[in-house]
Amino acid sequence: MKNLTTLSIVSLVALISTPTIAEVKFSGFGSIVAGQTLEDDEKLTADFYDVGQYENTTTFKAESVLGLQVSADIAPDLKATGQLLAKGTDEFKPELDWYYLTYNASDNWTLMAGRRNIPMYYYSEFSEVGYAYPWIRPPSNLYWWQVTQFDGFHATYDFSTDDFTNTVTAFYGNEYSTDNKEMLYYAEIGNRTLNGAAITQVNEQWTDIAGFNVNIIGESFDLRMVYFRNDRKRIDTNVNGETAIRASASGFSQQFIGIGGNVNVSDFTIIFDANYVAYDDDVGTVFPTYLISAVYNIDQFQPYVSYSKADHWQTKSDNEDDYEEHYMASAGLRYNLSSKASAKIQFDHFEDEGDKATGWDYHGNSQTVSAAVDFIF
Repeated sequence: MKNLTTLSIVSLVALISTPTIAEVKFSGFGSIVAGQTLEDDEKLTADFYDVGQYENTTTFKAESVLGLQVSADIAPDLKATGQLLAKGTDEFKPELDWYYLTYNASDNWTLMAGRRNIPMYYYSEFSEVGYAYPWIRPPSNLYWWQVTQFDGFHATYDFSTDDFTNTVTAFYGNEYSTDNKEMLYYAEIGNRTLNGAAITQVNEQWTDIAGFNVNIIGESFDLRMVYFRNDRKRIDTNVNGETAIRASASGFSQQFIGIGGNVNVSDFTIIFDANYVAYDDDVGTVFPTYLISAVYNIDQFQPYVSYSKADHWQTKSDNEDDYEEHYMASAGLRYNLSSKASAKIQFDHFEDEGDKATGWDYHGNSQTVSAAVDFIF
């Protein structure tokens, strides 16, 4: 009987173990996803970063993705990796998503330099690889930040203790997100202006991203812990080409703390991820979020349920908690078609509990059905 830990490992191994041609390795992945909400006035943002949304008309563009990864040994112990990604939200226009060098300095030390995902969440390293997790997507109100990648450095140390496999990684980098889709979407629905003119572009800058994560793997569990901090700035541009640093989103730093993993108990896999983001701003903004999911592993079938919750508090304000708040409850079924493909169907109930009086209920309630075929090659 195959559990989720095994499936995730198979996914990652398959992506890096295809036959070599002149020392160059090719691998890839994809997800063909269709879905729609059940009512005319409903909308679900299934992908916050790229604003992939479902409405009451079936679409394949909100979450469908194709990826191709190429790696080459360019010197002893030195490898170059690049990844092209084509997403439905970008009309499947290919983009060089990752590019980095990996140097095996010793049996225990690995150094990486280049562009990769920030290791924020349990599934951050392969969040686009739908085959690697049970659901159609990691819950969007947990994986919801406007920045997910950075240009930087990683130093990883692997070691074993008793029955555990351990990995400790330190990382540092910066991200200058030009024309950030998510932040522009919020500016548009909030009718934000600059000098009385509509905002047409938002640039999000996260600098001095510095932190570490620890991963511990045992016989029946996988645990990941992460901490990082960074400085942040948001720059608006209006229809007249005027720019300004947004006062409410600059001049402060943020801290990100997270713990996630999975535990296998008999035929069940319990997946969890909890994060706490704190701003060093005037009002003490914090965002606590968490996910809990149970998966039943029976032959090739994996029925599952999940619940994720996100809050927004201002701990230094007179009004501490009447801001953004929502939860998502999901149920679905995964069927493993083969060792490299799976089919899924999922129902999501999204409940927006944001404060209406202050305009924080902008996500809205929705019920959505979606289906997917995920594959690796």
